[in-house]
Amino acid sequence: MSLQVPRPGDLPTSTVSVEYDPRKARKARTSIGVGLVVFSVVTAAGFVWLYSMYGSELEALTDAERSEQVGYIALNILYFLALAGVGIWNIVARRSTSKLPLIAALVLSGLALTFTAVNMFDYATTSGRIPGLFMLILIVGIVVQTIKLLLAKRA
Repeated sequence: MSLQVPRPGDLPTSTVSVEYDPRKARKARTSIGVGLVVFSVVTAAGFVWLYSMYGSELEALTDAERSEQVGYIALNILYFLALAGVGIWNIVARRSTSKLPLIAALVLSGLALTFTAVNMFDYATTSGRIPGLFMLILIVGIVVQTIKLLLAKRA
């Protein structure tokens, strides 16, 4: 009895093609935009809450440390505004076929995914507790949805 080994030409091939449906694309762009706005609002609220708790300790810092914190706060504010702006841009451009809002959403949500994962890992190692995963799941969903829309073949 001999073993039949299939040749590469005999193997079935699968072609994954995502067809572009304008109605689904509008819903997807809207969900990407709303997701980015929700993510930016929730993280900004957490940022404000954190600094309201530890803001009094800023007075104990030296001038150099305080200016470093001011720069950090300014960069975070710009980041939150960029997230919200790209989210609003995706909502406004939901009937468009332009890929620019989606590319901007992919870049910023990739950054958000990296920052969120690093912050969760840092929190888990320093406190010994696992943080809530809602924000991580939300941003992973935004990244996946954006990639699916960018890969969809237009008619």
